[in-house]
Amino acid sequence: MPSRPLRRDAELNRVRILAAAYELFVERGDDVGVEEIARRAGVGMGTLYRRFPNKDALIEAILQTTVDDLRELAVEVAAAEPPATALHCYLLRVLGADPCHGAYLARRLWSGRTAERMVAEVVPPVAAMLAAAQRAGMVRTDVVPADLLVLMRSLRLVMDLTERVAPGSWRRSLDIILAGFRPDSRNAELPEPLPAFVVLTGSEEPPPSDG
Repeated sequence: MPSRPLRRDAELNRVRILAAAYELFVERGDDVGVEEIARRAGVGMGTLYRRFPNKDALIEAILQTTVDDLRELAVEVAAAEPPATALHCYLLRVLGADPCHGAYLARRLWSGRTAERMVAEVVPPVAAMLAAAQRAGMVRTDVVPADLLVLMRSLRLVMDLTERVAPGSWRRSLDIILAGFRPDSRNAELPEPLPAFVVLTGSEEPPPSDG
């Protein structure tokens, strides 16, 4: 029937548009215009707007794909790596493989509908890896998932400052952060997190402390 190739063509156009937008966002940031995205995708403006009514919708679609990738990677790493090293491995793979240099840390990923999916689909397996690392004695027990989120988001600034002049320097900063997470009898118990801080990741309450 004639409708089938049309649907197939529409899906191919959608894939081309998303691929072109992703490439241009990596190259030049998300200030790039939709006209250039359409030109790189090889489609007309009418075709682009039929699939994505504005650039925000296009960015949202790319971020939705990012959420899927982050969730699948978390499940894969948790299944393949020992509890003591899974969290570190996950963070290295996420940050090292992301050509946008930290989409995981981007503000847009933690706002609107994308944030709802992040909290529902990505935070739980990452929080489970954090809890497993705590049970394995690799992370102090008074660390909560929101601590991890906030400190990882700080790596975005590290990337912005160093990636052009010293690529990969964020790995050093990540190791410094994770070193601060390790149990140490010389470190006092952390202050109790405020409820508003804890719910940054959708958690209802911090895990109980061994103390």
